[in-house]
Amino acid sequence: MKSFFAVPFFALALAFVSFQAQAVCLYITDNYSGIIQPESEAIALGPFTITGANGCSNANIDAMVSAAGGGRAPQIYIQQQVGGSWRTVASNPLSAYASWLGPLGTYRVMLDNREAVSKSYWGTVRFGR
Repeated sequence: MKSFFAVPFFALALAFVSFQAQAVCLYITDNYSGIIQPESEAIALGPFTITGANGCSNANIDAMVSAAGGGRAPQIYIQQQVGGSWRTVASNPLSAYASWLGPLGTYRVMLDNREAVSKSYWGTVRFGR
């Protein structure tokens, strides 16, 4: 009689574990660095595509940048590919941090150096993949 109850219970537990594993979105943290020319824009990271294949239900992106050696960091912003063009979806002119929670799709992280000198930079981007 005990095995009669154990088999369905085990099957139910296995189904629950399988469901839970699919509901977890895999996050990746990428580091980047480089030099951005005066009064120009540059791609810091990307393009990268966030899909639902690994359990992600939406795009969740956190990006930050710092100026190597001190000084003011370049402006950071996140763009989404819409058709054949790029649309800025997140930026913060008062911070070296940008965050976006939106639809699945293809994204990139951009930097903008509005100063008259080159800047060395480094940063990180965390996103679901």
